[in-house]
Amino acid sequence: MPAESGYAFWTAERACCCPAKPAVVAVLPPAPGRDHETDLLLCGHHYRAARKALEAAGATILAEGGLLATL
Repeated sequence: MPAESGYAFWTAERACCCPAKPAVVAVLPPAPGRDHETDLLLCGHHYRAARKALEAAGATILAEGGLLATL
């Protein structure tokens, strides 16, 4: 887990998508136009709604404690 992901997850009061607490960190791999990984803190609802898109993008999903979550 990137250090930033772990820190952000443990200290974040809200997800990137809404005011809810984050349930997972979606780590998106580099892509055209973005040469670095990008972390998204997602609440449970938005994670479930975006699972297929995250899988298609090749995202790694991390649960609390840095454990891999299943898509």
